[in-house]
Amino acid sequence: MQTRYRKIKLLPILALLCAFFLDPSVLRATHIVGGEMTYKFISRDARTQLITYRITLHVYRDLYSFSNNGMQTQLDDPAAIVIHQQLPSGAFVKVGPTLRQPLISRTNLPRPTLPCSETPNDVGAEDGLYEWDQVLRDTNGSYFISYQRCCRNNSISNINNPSTTGGTYYVEITPEAQHQSNSSPVFNSFPPAFICAGDPLVFDHSARDTNNDQIVYRFCNAYVGGSTNNTTGGNAPPFGLVTYKTPYSLATPMKGNPVVKIDPNTGVITGTPDAVVGSAVYQQFVVTICAEEYRNGQLIGRIFRDFQFNVVRCKKLVVSALVSDSTSGKSYFINGCENVTLKIDNQSYDRANIPNYRWEFFIRGDTVRYSDWSPTVIFRDSGYYKGRLLLNPGTPCSDTAYVAVSVGGRIFANFDTKYDTCVAGDVEFKNISTSLVPLKRSVWNYGDNTTDTNKLMTKHLYTTAGRKSVKLELKDIYGCGGDTTISFNWQPAPPILIVQPDNFNGCAPAKIKFNNRSTPIDNTYKIVWDFGDGTTGNDINPTHIFAKADTYSIKLSITSPIGCYKEAEFRSWIKVRSVPKADFDWEPKVINNLNPRVTFSDKSSADVISWRWFFSNKAASNERNPPFAFRDTGVQRVQLYVVNRNGCRDSSFQELYVKPEVTFHMPNAFSPNFDSVNDEFKGIGFLFGLKSFRLSVWNRWGEKVFETQDPSEGWNGAKNNAGKPEAEGVYLYEVEFTSPQGLVTNKKDFLTLFR
Repeated sequence: MQTRYRKIKLLPILALLCAFFLDPSVLRATHIVGGEMTYKFISRDARTQLITYRITLHVYRDLYSFSNNGMQTQLDDPAAIVIHQQLPSGAFVKVGPTLRQPLISRTNLPRPTLPCSETPNDVGAEDGLYEWDQVLRDTNGSYFISYQRCCRNNSISNINNPSTTGGTYYVEITPEAQHQSNSSPVFNSFPPAFICAGDPLVFDHSARDTNNDQIVYRFCNAYVGGSTNNTTGGNAPPFGLVTYKTPYSLATPMKGNPVVKIDPNTGVITGTPDAVVGSAVYQQFVVTICAEEYRNGQLIGRIFRDFQFNVVRCKKLVVSALVSDSTSGKSYFINGCENVTLKIDNQSYDRANIPNYRWEFFIRGDTVRYSDWSPTVIFRDSGYYKGRLLLNPGTPCSDTAYVAVSVGGRIFANFDTKYDTCVAGDVEFKNISTSLVPLKRSVWNYGDNTTDTNKLMTKHLYTTAGRKSVKLELKDIYGCGGDTTISFNWQPAPPILIVQPDNFNGCAPAKIKFNNRSTPIDNTYKIVWDFGDGTTGNDINPTHIFAKADTYSIKLSITSPIGCYKEAEFRSWIKVRSVPKADFDWEPKVINNLNPRVTFSDKSSADVISWRWFFSNKAASNERNPPFAFRDTGVQRVQLYVVNRNGCRDSSFQELYVKPEVTFHMPNAFSPNFDSVNDEFKGIGFLFGLKSFRLSVWNRWGEKVFETQDPSEGWNGAKNNAGKPEAEGVYLYEVEFTSPQGLVTNKKDFLTLFR
């Protein structure tokens, strides 16, 4: 058979591959940072009801981004535009072919003017403008004009999988908008190329409307679009939504303090974005702003701008900073207590950018100015003083620090203590401190993680003994402080001795743990226990073994390190019961597998009322003198558990030996004539537990005609039980086996074969 080969034209395929690798619209492009679409009513044909709209599309991309092939990502030229119409059924149909609209212009978005900040030069975006006139028929269904593009920046922080997530930028022309010849709102200004982290943000994101409709603003969801294999797309509505990472959402696309939000009436975005995390220069967030158009209370249209906000680490060129005890924003608080002359350490930066500065302090109605970089300020007396440091005052690049200084008088902190050394009661404290200015706050720290505030006299009950260190902290009306600490030994005897045994009853020998709940005590106290059986102990929580059955009274005495004494006796407290004695015997003494039955006899003490026997094969019995037949040979373990009238237990176990017996007999003749009588030559007997076995048969010429290692297998008179039948006559056999005890038996004899 001849094989035929089909010719394939390679030129069109090569052309297609070249187009794939050379056409930028086919390559996967990232760093698209946003977009928006609006429409404007131009004219209407009253006869045909055809409406002409001017459609405007803005697409934003990074200025300093590069695609995977190392080339800077370009804007689409042309851009693929798709129009869908929604039918009364709710389904969407495509209207006409895909439009290819050329790029009209590209413009860099303005960078914020920050004269006092140094900002990164590689953050920015450009605006690509597409605009065309579109004729649509006035209908009762919405038109959706859309542009889709992949992909976004991988470094975006607030959405999932940004590098494979594209965007859809569309506008819906509703039936109401068509009927009323409406034009959509248009945003007034472009978003900023970047925002400084940690700086207050105020950006007017409002829109203008030629129809003077009411516009309501909100953060809304961004849409996905395009794919990694086909960067542009023409998917029909409804369009997919991006998914936000926790803790972000469409309503809170950026974190901040105060939180970043939009005014629903004015469209002004305010808030302070959080500082950039780690060593990164900037963070990026997808933020979508919706402007909804209402006419006479009815929603007739909506536009949205999907944009990547860049939060940048901006370096301030002029920053006021002081050494202080505490800060709050630009306010610095300094404690100058007991010192009316105070040097203030100025750590503002950068010094080279601060040609002018001055200090102003407001002291008792006067404004005192200083020109030193770090001035020494003289305050007249105690009080609370305010001042400020002005850097480059009156210029765009200025900053101000506000300072508050507390100057107070000296505080002499002291207090008295009062308590009974041997009684575990309250310790009383009295504040006897003095101060040159009024005191505002006092804090008692009792040294056991408890405190009290603003008490002239107080008392406290400790739960543990030992050395106590009590601290009194004071603050005057100007925030100046003082403190003192006094230590004392609090080691009284417990007011009552409390003992909790883990058990009050037991069987001898009874192991009882005594939990000493008396308080206050610790290891410095002398503890003496009398257990009532002639023994004593000194542990706080002892464990004691009562060897004999009896009733015991317990005594406890406690002496503190300073000699405070307390004792108690617990009469007839611990009851220890007697235990039985378990024992047994059996008959017969000699047991084998031929006679395995045994009768057990209870020999336990007379107070036993309950028996439980366990045998080696997991069998059990509750009889007092049970019979039992052993199934196995060898050493057998038998256990007896008994309980007496007191509920106490004892056990005994013994090991019995069951001897394995072997009996084996061989016949002297057999007749293999298939009459079912004496047709095989084999032994009979009790062979349980054999370790080895071998039977061999030889004819008179010394030829082995049969051999087996299975005692249940016999010779049928044929050679090896499968060959030619052997002749009548006399044969020699040998049998050898090893008993369970390891004894070897060997026997040789003659047998006669009859036919």
